[in-house]
Amino acid sequence: MRKRIIGLAIALCLSFAVVAQTSEKTEKTVVESVYILPKKGMADEFEKAIKAHNEKFHPKGDYVAGLRRVEYGDKSGWYVWIMGPTTYAALDSRPAKENGHEADWDKTVEPFVEKYGPVNLWNYNENLSFGKDILMNAKHYEAWAIDLKKGQYYRFKEIAIKLMKTSEKMGVAFLVFNNPLHTAHSADVGIVWDFKSYADWSTDDGFKKEFEKLYGEGSWQNMFNEWMDVTIDYNAELRTIIR
Repeated sequence: MRKRIIGLAIALCLSFAVVAQTSEKTEKTVVESVYILPKKGMADEFEKAIKAHNEKFHPKGDYVAGLRRVEYGDKSGWYVWIMGPTTYAALDSRPAKENGHEADWDKTVEPFVEKYGPVNLWNYNENLSFGKDILMNAKHYEAWAIDLKKGQYYRFKEIAIKLMKTSEKMGVAFLVFNNPLHTAHSADVGIVWDFKSYADWSTDDGFKKEFEKLYGEGSWQNMFNEWMDVTIDYNAELRTIIR
């Protein structure tokens, strides 16, 4: 699987022109993510506080939320609080002061927070994704934030379709998220896939072989070359899902 990761790494990155160029329908499903760093020595208390808060205000439905711990990457030691998948309409009517949501966070979670990091929105791209349920039940996943060269989203999309179909054959989640809100340093696209253990993550799982079964001998290298043409760079994280 490690070979697959390295191959995908050199073959997965986008640009803000993504949203402007795509002819696909505007995505209605969105995920909100917030990076949070707990105070030193208080990670366990932080996790318990978040879990209790989510059970009270974000148990299911439009406001469902979960917690991810960043194990490896630039922000290892941080957590990512995620609300969704949901709708933009739900962002307008989310829990707030009126029902005690903010007071509960300030009282039960805030005491364990050292600082907050980036807050982002990600549109779930159903047309380029497979295995959302697989990911929701996974223990670990890898998340990439990708920068594309300007005007190259249409080529990235073709690559993503092939990677998605290969993932489907192998029963591995492969989810694509488009960034609807451009900033100077934000990524254009996010890609996520699950893995069962670090032993599995570190070994070749036959993804390249399966890819070439679908698209022919040499197709992996061609995809790799195409990927290098359309991407600028990417940032990877290995995360654990905290229930």
